[in-house]
Amino acid sequence: MKKHIFTIFTICNMLLIFYFSSQNAAQSTQTSAWFLQFLPFSMHIVRKLAHFTIYAMLGFNTFYMYKSYGVKHSALYALVTCILYACSDEWHQSFVSGRSPQITDICIDTCGALSLILLNIGLIRWKSSQKAL
Repeated sequence: MKKHIFTIFTICNMLLIFYFSSQNAAQSTQTSAWFLQFLPFSMHIVRKLAHFTIYAMLGFNTFYMYKSYGVKHSALYALVTCILYACSDEWHQSFVSGRSPQITDICIDTCGALSLILLNIGLIRWKSSQKAL
C-alpha cells in the first residue's frame, strides 16, 4: 500500500511543479506575490524558498517511493530523479513566455531535495539505533 501512496505523492508533486513552471511571467509573479502577504521577504527570496521547498517535498516523496519498492540505494535514485526533474523543469520553462532556465534554480532544487533525503536517512538510522538499545 505504501508503494502506491508514495508513487501517487511523487506524481502529484511532479505535476504541481509542472503546473507552476507552466505559468507565464505575469502569472508566476502573481503566485509569488500571494505568498508575500504571509512571508516578510523579498520576491526573489520567496521564489527561491519555493524552489527549495517543493523539491524538498519531491526528495521526501521519491526517497520513500523507491524505499517502499525495495530499491537498493533509494537515496541515490531519489536524488538523481530530483536532479533530472529539476533539469527538465528548467528546460520546460524555456518554452514559457517570460520565463527562462536558471542553473542556480537547479542547484537550489537539488539542495532542497538533498536536505530531506539526508534528513530521512538520519532519522531512519537514529530509529534503528534506538531499537538496538
